[in-house]
Formats: sequence, structure tokens, C-alpha cells
Amino acid sequence: MPKYYIMLVDLEFGQMRVPVKALWNPYNQQPAYCAGMPQFFGGTDTDDQSPAIVLDQEITQESRRTLELTSGFPRHFFTDGNMFFYWADEGQWGLTGTPWGLARDNAEAEMDRIVVVELTRFDENMGDQAIIAELLGQTGGGNAPLQGQAAFAASATRVAFIDLIRMYLARQL
Repeated sequence: MPKYYIMLVDLEFGQMRVPVKALWNPYNQQPAYCAGMPQFFGGTDTDDQSPAIVLDQEITQESRRTLELTSGFPRHFFTDGNMFFYWADEGQWGLTGTPWGLARDNAEAEMDRIVVVELTRFDENMGDQAIIAELLGQTGGGNAPLQGQAAFAASATRVAFIDLIRMYLARQL
């Protein structure tokens, strides 16, 4: 089954909205995969739906109803096996006006918080490790459990963050 992931970017202000994984998996009460680390919104398509529908549902759930896709089809930028990564600009998503609150169900409990990452703090001279160090500094990932940090370091999500940030720096978004 395909897995679809998306990052919400605000090009006007040089920012992106980054969810941070909860420490505990709400479905089994075990340490979460990539616990405490920055993530993309997203998940597995279990009902053979279009990527836009899956991504809209995942954003709604994982943002605890604070964010939504509003128009247009997100842009694909990276693939790793059955994982497909997209991004949407500020004209394609928005704040709903709902305040961040307690999770109503397990799907909403997957993320601990959403952080506004300042893309302007990255520069084209940074190597991959420096990009990740800045991302972790802004999201608190450097304080995540070692197991979560190790999983993130080996993940396609790490590579997708690097690619997306490099695209931003090259003005390709």
C-alpha cells in the first residue's frame, strides 16, 4: 500500500509547518517510530484513494484539526519505494481557526506538536548534516530519545527533508 507524506510550506514568510512525532505510539503504547523527531504529515492509503484525499485526511488528523488543505493538488518531489512525498504552498493550505487541543483519538495522538520552522535559517552552503542539525535545533529533535533519533537518521523522511530544504534554497519550490 502506498504511503503519502506532505509538508506545508509558506514561501511568503520562508516557513514550514512541521509536526513532531509523539514519544509513544498511541495504538500500542510502545515507543513511537522516530519518537520526538520532525516528520511530514501523512500515512498509508488503505482505501485506494487519491494522494490528495489521503493527505487532507492525515493533515486534519495529525494537526488535531488546526490545519487543512484548501485547494490544488500538492506537488510531488521525492519517492522512496512505496513512500511518496509532496509539498503544498501557502495558497493550498490554511489554518482552520481550531486551537491545538487534546487528541480525540489515536490518529490525532500520533503527533506531539507542530513547529513553525524558519527556512530562512538554512543556507545553500550547508551540508546535509548541518541542514539536519538546524532542523533538529528548531524542532527539538536533538532532545528526542536516542531510539527515535536513530530511526530518523536511517529514514526516508530525513532524506526528504534535505531534498525539500535544498529545493527551497535553490528557489525550486
